[in-house]
Amino acid sequence: MNVTIQQITDTTKEQFENLFNYYLYELSAYSQEDIGTKGTFEMEDISPYYKDERLYPYFITCNEKIVGFILVTSPPYVANEVDYSVQELFVLPKYRGSNIAKDAVMQIFKLYPGRYEVGMFKSNLKAVKFWTKLISTLDVSVSVEDGFIEIQGNVVQTTGMKFTVSCESIDNIEKRSL
Repeated sequence: MNVTIQQITDTTKEQFENLFNYYLYELSAYSQEDIGTKGTFEMEDISPYYKDERLYPYFITCNEKIVGFILVTSPPYVANEVDYSVQELFVLPKYRGSNIAKDAVMQIFKLYPGRYEVGMFKSNLKAVKFWTKLISTLDVSVSVEDGFIEIQGNVVQTTGMKFTVSCESIDNIEKRSL
């Protein structure tokens, strides 16, 4: 399996927006959001992802097919003392369970080593398990903080993880997997 990340641009924005709406559909199980009047989930303007150079949007591809996306932010879109945040990570259901998400995240970590923050809905047990397992393989310290967010009048519990990724921690993983 050849997993790569490919930058999302203005020319691929329609694919991105369509895939993002499917992602919102899946997240609605945790966010409790409803569809809008057009029968789709109402998105905030996501065009800054492919227009602002401080945002790093990538499609995740497997054998040259788009199978998901990963969206990374940097200052001023992150908390103080954080260099990057993986804002969104999505892999189509057909491709889950085959390390595609892990491979994509590791490619991001290689491109952008530094202090990270990852947030998720606490009730999204698959996401919590994924990030917990991935960060534990990095053998780095992590701080976990629970919180709340209000979405369409619903208060939803969140959990966030902060950790630092270095080239050395990534090299250690690669050496262990050989």
